[in-house]
Amino acid sequence: MPRMTARLNVTEMVTLPRAYYEEVARDTLGILWYEKRLIVGILLVALSVALIALVLIGPRYSAEAMIQLNFNREEPTTGPKTQSIATVEAVALVGSAAHAIRSRATANAVVARLGLDKDPDFARESTLWRVLSGVRRTLGLAGVTLTPRDLAANQLMRKVTVANDPRSYLISITATTGDPGQAVTLANAVALEYLRGQMLQQFSDSQAAAERELFQLSSIYGVRHPSYALARTRLDALENRLIALRDAAPDDDTVRLVIGQSFVAAKKTLLPSGPPIISILVLTAGAALCLGMCLALWLMPRR
Repeated sequence: MPRMTARLNVTEMVTLPRAYYEEVARDTLGILWYEKRLIVGILLVALSVALIALVLIGPRYSAEAMIQLNFNREEPTTGPKTQSIATVEAVALVGSAAHAIRSRATANAVVARLGLDKDPDFARESTLWRVLSGVRRTLGLAGVTLTPRDLAANQLMRKVTVANDPRSYLISITATTGDPGQAVTLANAVALEYLRGQMLQQFSDSQAAAERELFQLSSIYGVRHPSYALARTRLDALENRLIALRDAAPDDDTVRLVIGQSFVAAKKTLLPSGPPIISILVLTAGAALCLGMCLALWLMPRR
């Protein structure tokens, strides 16, 4: 009999919690069904707000320009000899190139080149920054006044993302805006501005080498020797190209002269890259349902 009683107690202990939880689940479902209008109302309001926000934001378009770095050097010695840079050094060079592309110096150069500081879509303060500046002025604190060029550079850096793949030595510059043509312009402008800087550096190095060669020829042969005159002509041509490169806007044909780097221009596409409408609506619906159910369970005991 004691063993039989113990078995009955264990069975009751297992059965009672199960019945209790089943009853709680039924009551909860009953409450949710009773408050279905509240839950559906919250769901519809949330979806309406999300749809209005999506309409106001509008479609976003992305354009991608690419720069391929080549680390094979050809040495014009007795025969064609190819020398490959070590992998670790190549990865570091790709990372430094990507850092230079996404730097503020490149952004400022693009802003000056395209005149973005005169574009109201770029040269304007964000709403959050205006609110913070107003609060600081109200409290009597010194505020920071940004120039139109600073505002345009900040806006450009938010619209452009730079990613690099260390395995393929590829750098991608992606611009995302509401206008597909503008996205192409920004992506190509950032890439071309970086390549223009690389060309300036290479021409400056060539100019320095030509000046050293000219000095050596003048000290050995004098300024009337034909070798000196030929070196002087090469130096003048380099100086003229440097002046033209500093003043003129870079183009596809010019940047092809950059040694060790190839450029793939961005192309215009009319297929929107965002926002992800389905994902936003699904997340909004899920959050609204959770909020509606929690609110229904919280309000029911008070009614």
